[in-house]
Amino acid sequence: MLQQTTVETVRRRYDRFLARFPSLSTLARAREDSVVAAWSGLGYYARARNLRRAAREILSRHDGIFPSDPRVLTSLPGLGDYTAAAIASLAFGVRAPAADANVTRVVSRLFAIAGLLGSRPHRDAVLERVAELLPRDRPGDLTAALMDLGQGICAPRRPACLRCPLESLCRGRREGAPEDYPRRRTKPAPVEIAVAAAVVRRGDRALLLRRRGGFLEGMWEFPCGPAPGKSRRAARAHLSQTLSRLGIRRDRFPSAAVRHTVVNRRLEIEVFRGRTTSSASTAEARDARWFSARELARAAIPTLTRKIARAVGFL
Repeated sequence: MLQQTTVETVRRRYDRFLARFPSLSTLARAREDSVVAAWSGLGYYARARNLRRAAREILSRHDGIFPSDPRVLTSLPGLGDYTAAAIASLAFGVRAPAADANVTRVVSRLFAIAGLLGSRPHRDAVLERVAELLPRDRPGDLTAALMDLGQGICAPRRPACLRCPLESLCRGRREGAPEDYPRRRTKPAPVEIAVAAAVVRRGDRALLLRRRGGFLEGMWEFPCGPAPGKSRRAARAHLSQTLSRLGIRRDRFPSAAVRHTVVNRRLEIEVFRGRTTSSASTAEARDARWFSARELARAAIPTLTRKIARAVGFL
C-alpha cells in the first residue's frame, strides 16, 4: 500500500483491508473485484491485483508458507527488489538492504552520496551503504528506523536537522547543504486535461460503465469524455458520442465541476446530468450497470468517480 502512497492515506485503509482479508487464503479466494473495491481510493490498482495474485501463488507454489528469501519473493507478482528486501528484513530478520525513498534520502545525506535519484549507480551506492550498516541481530529494526527517520525528520524540503539523532555524523549537514542530496530529476510540466462526465439517474440508482484497458482496468466510472489538452468542446463532444450509443442525452449546461490530479495531469471535469431516451439500449449495454449509493460506496471505483458522485450529492 505504501508504494507511491503516503502513510497518512494508507493509515485510513490498512486496518479495514486486513479485517476484510485477514489471511493469505482469504485474500487468495476473494474475487478480484472485491479486492480492488477494498483498495478503492489508494490508486495504482495493479498493486491490489498483484497482491491477490501473489497470495494465490504462495498457496499453490509454496504450500501457503510466505517465502523469506528475497530472491524467491521477487518471483511473486508485484514484488520488485525493494519490496522483497523490505519484507525479508522487516518480517523475517534477513540482512537484506532495502531502500525506499525515505531510506535513500537519509543515507544519501548521511554519506553525501552524489548522483541522480533513481539512477542505477546512485541506487547501488545507497544499497551498498545500507548493507554495511545492517546489524546481524534484528536488521529489520534499522531498516524501520531509517524509514521513520526519513518520513518524520529527514524530509525532502527543510529537514529538521537539529532534531536528528544522526546530525553529528551527517556529511550533508556538515557541508551545509543536506537538501542537495540526492539530486532530483526535473518534474515534468503539468498537463491540463478537460473532461466531461455525465451522471444519469434512474430512481435511486446511477449508471456507471466498467473501464476496459489501461491502469483502471475493470473499475466502474461515470460515462465521460476526456480530451487531449484543454478543449472543453472536444470533451463534451466525446461525452455526447459515448452517451448516444447508450441512448442517453446530456443536459446543455454542466451542473457541477470537479478537479482531480493524477501525477502531472490536472483534470478539470464538467459534470452534466444525463437523461435516457431509450432504456433498452442502456440496459443491454455491455459493461454498464445501475448502482445505488450504497452499492457504489462498496464498489471498485477510482477516486475521481467518488468525487463526481459527491459533487452531485449521490454519495
